[in-house]
Amino acid sequence: MSASVGEAGQLVGSAIPGGSWTLAPHENWLGHDALYSVPTDEPHPLMAFVAAQRGLGVSVEELFRSWGTEMTDGPMLTESTLEFPGRFRAGVEYRVTGSVESVVRKSGRTMGVFDLLTACFELHEANGEVVAVVRNVYALPRPVEEQP
Repeated sequence: MSASVGEAGQLVGSAIPGGSWTLAPHENWLGHDALYSVPTDEPHPLMAFVAAQRGLGVSVEELFRSWGTEMTDGPMLTESTLEFPGRFRAGVEYRVTGSVESVVRKSGRTMGVFDLLTACFELHEANGEVVAVVRNVYALPRPVEEQP
């Protein structure tokens, strides 16, 4: 399945299913250790990326499929930014929400036709406060559309 230029543009504003996730204290320690960081009670910032992925409400494969790309097509994460308007902590259940912010059709010598899709994920505390924003840009390969 592939998305045409029009279908890809229709993804803008679409919600990502969402769910919830808690960074367990032992996972916090493991995250620090894996990233060569001195373990502290405060999670390594990269764990917000993990929280966004784990709290999607769907698998990454299902997410890409909803965007018209199969894992076998070779989607790639091309950029990720993390913002922390609140205090991200271990042991707190966060609600994860997300949406597609933009889709830009591109073409390249190596990848051929692809879409750069920007998705924004937010981690919310129980009171609704956003504590972390994860913005990912994905390159989604698209087969060349057949000419009429």
